[in-house]
Amino acid sequence: MKRQPLFSSISLLFLSLFLFSCDKEEVIEPVEAIMPLQVGNEWVYDVFEYNSDGDVLSTSSFRRQVVKDTLIIKTTWFILNNGMIVRNDKDGYVHFRKDAREQYITYPSPSMSGIAYGYQYPNYTLWIYHRRTTGLVAVPDSPHANQALEFTFERQTEQKASSSLSTTWVKEYVTPEIGMIRTDWYYADSDKLMRRYELVSYRVQ
Repeated sequence: MKRQPLFSSISLLFLSLFLFSCDKEEVIEPVEAIMPLQVGNEWVYDVFEYNSDGDVLSTSSFRRQVVKDTLIIKTTWFILNNGMIVRNDKDGYVHFRKDAREQYITYPSPSMSGIAYGYQYPNYTLWIYHRRTTGLVAVPDSPHANQALEFTFERQTEQKASSSLSTTWVKEYVTPEIGMIRTDWYYADSDKLMRRYELVSYRVQ
């Protein structure tokens, strides 16, 4: 009979520890798969260069491929054929910079839309503002998709010598089922198209 209070105390202690551990259980946030990432996925693009009058200066081809996956800090990442390390994350579609040992957002999730990154170079400072549409928008004249998410990148460049500021706009159209369908680069401080990446073919799993 003398052992019963001690047993009760130990039981209550274990019960409180169990309840405390339940309270501390990690909540896994859902991840939006902005880009289809599997080893072997591949996209081929036609690249068009335009002059300021809208005439085509040159055409070329560009291929993007997921070549392998890897673990970084117990997290799976995918390596592209250009060396970029990417994954779908709660913050969006992100890439890993080896030099900084940090991840940077390429396509933001809805909650991260409006994020900006600043980069210091010897002769200029570059700010890149990342935004996205809340819903799907039309993709004109695309044989692959009528609608997609639109990601907009505002690139502000300030020259240190003159303090002059120029802005370049980039728009990318992406679907989770296909990937990046089109990218449009515009001339600085202009709405004139400078370069376009147009999806020609793709293979996704």
